[in-house]
Amino acid sequence: MKKALLFVVLLALVLAGCSSDDNSSDSEPETKPVVDDGLPVIVPELAEESWTRNAITFEQLHNVNEESGELVIDLGDPDISGEIHIGPYPFEAGDSNYDYIRYRRSAELSEGRAVLPLSRLYTASYDSNGWIEGGDSTATPTVAYRLELFQGEDTSLGMYGSFASFEAAGEGVFRKMPTIIDGPYVTLLSSDDPTSMEIVWETDEPCSGRVSFGSQTYDQGNGESTEHSVKISGLTPNTAYEYAVESVSEDGRKVTSKIYTVRSAPEKGDGPVVFAFASDCRTGGVGGGERDYMGVNLYVLNQITASAYRKGAEFFLFGGDMVYGYSTDSKDFALQLKAWKQGMAGFWRTRPVYSGMGNHEVGMNMYGGMEVILDKWPYSTDSGEAVFADEMFNPTNGPAVSDSRRPSYQENVYQFQYGPVLVMSLNNTYWMTGFTTEYAKTYGGAPVGYIMDDQLDWLETSIENAEKDPTVKFIFLFTHSPVFPTMKHIYGAMWCGGDNNVRAYTKNKDSGKVEPEALGIVEVRNRMWKALAQSSKVAAVFTGDEHAYHRTLISSTTPVGVYPDDDTDGDGVLDKYSPNPEFTHPVWHITCGGGGAPYVANVESAPWTPETVSSHIGYVLIRAEGDKASLEFVTNPAGAIGEVADEVADLMAVK
Repeated sequence: MKKALLFVVLLALVLAGCSSDDNSSDSEPETKPVVDDGLPVIVPELAEESWTRNAITFEQLHNVNEESGELVIDLGDPDISGEIHIGPYPFEAGDSNYDYIRYRRSAELSEGRAVLPLSRLYTASYDSNGWIEGGDSTATPTVAYRLELFQGEDTSLGMYGSFASFEAAGEGVFRKMPTIIDGPYVTLLSSDDPTSMEIVWETDEPCSGRVSFGSQTYDQGNGESTEHSVKISGLTPNTAYEYAVESVSEDGRKVTSKIYTVRSAPEKGDGPVVFAFASDCRTGGVGGGERDYMGVNLYVLNQITASAYRKGAEFFLFGGDMVYGYSTDSKDFALQLKAWKQGMAGFWRTRPVYSGMGNHEVGMNMYGGMEVILDKWPYSTDSGEAVFADEMFNPTNGPAVSDSRRPSYQENVYQFQYGPVLVMSLNNTYWMTGFTTEYAKTYGGAPVGYIMDDQLDWLETSIENAEKDPTVKFIFLFTHSPVFPTMKHIYGAMWCGGDNNVRAYTKNKDSGKVEPEALGIVEVRNRMWKALAQSSKVAAVFTGDEHAYHRTLISSTTPVGVYPDDDTDGDGVLDKYSPNPEFTHPVWHITCGGGGAPYVANVESAPWTPETVSSHIGYVLIRAEGDKASLEFVTNPAGAIGEVADEVADLMAVK
């Protein structure tokens, strides 16, 4: 019953808005930039429901203990049944730089408990990792486990998974070891400082941390913790190194990762560079199995990342809607993001991943049974932006918020350089209040697609600086909501059907009244695109949200709509669609929302016309070399090669 109700409400979320069930008025600072009184009461029958995606918590998923020489997972709920599947992880760890899982043994989960069937796996017949005979890997024996859970006889609770490390203490006797449950990942690997990077990971219990990197050892140096981050320095640019991480508990038990090979970033300006972009791998509950894995379409995400790795991508950009999100529980939202990181892990062990927020990356305060939805506060800890920053590892060089009462741009708006390529992440799903401007007009917040002045100021300054920088040859920007939608979002995104009345609203500190931002959505879009189009170096803007691929060239002759010139009757809505002469240099607008979210296939009537449209799953692969930057849209990533459904030999040729 709970599952059915949740499905109906989440479906309504996609069509109408977002959600949360917290009527709390606690905040920091004292005055919030939104109205927090006079809100509708929570619908009583919905107030009893937990607005979460997952049926179990992070703590339940990782409650693995040693009992009488066996490892037992206990979910603490006797009404849950199902199966547990385990396999050595990483599979044949000494043979591949890319981690993946193969499950081999299974056992019943009853009354919320299951014994990990290690004895049946820890035999010569299944010793793929050399645990018994002594293989090439020095990693601590570890299994990946997959839970398929049910409540009652036929109510599915979904699919969950994590890892458990162990030590054989005798025949059929196993000792629980500290476990690396998230990571290791290579982060902050860029040409901004090609002599350094950071290695991050998380353990299931407090441990010390250190990294063996090349011939050096780097200690974390902050005592025992579950979260580990170690900065590596003194590297030679564009050079391969081996690394492994190690964590030791207070009682001396140790877990060691396998050895990975990572390459430091090139110097600024040095190429060639290959990278990938995709968006929208959040689950939609369609297809079952790994297509609905803790809020993620893990089935497709695994295909995309492995294919991009195989084709030589040196880093991966992901443009939001990574998870289903829409949770009133910050911990549930964080668990979903951890599931996404599992899907990226094989790539991320040795090559950096840079992510941006989408409209599904939201923590919610919900009132009136979805009648009103606001970004969750306290903003510094519970907002979508705060949880996203806690779980991701992006640069922190974005703008400061102009209103300190709002959520931070930390790790959701940023830039980095890799060789001759400058990448910028913008957040146009920031401080989200539903999907329409009506909620924002009454309570404050921003509709999907809106970008505040402080972001635009930062963008303009960054583009101006890059235009003068001889080491920057190509600029790529990524954000989530389409700047020029052509499918189901033409009445939303950064266009809203040409309705410039749509804008963000902020509660005045003194009067308490909600006041509109100066610029409407069409003006915001045109200001943003002008900054990009007046640069000779901007190759493309990547977006998602529309669950398909389309490529459109936006130039000074493209009918895009100009405000106020095209608002002939003065009602704020454009009546005609003129080209914008300030769009000096043509720039490609590329939407690639083929990460596995439920596909769309309709093309709506927009003033601009895409050159190609595809509803295939897939990702974009960019090769920047010399003065050219080529594009491929790679579909069928599960294939041995991956099919190229669209390509551009040189994105810069239109300049």
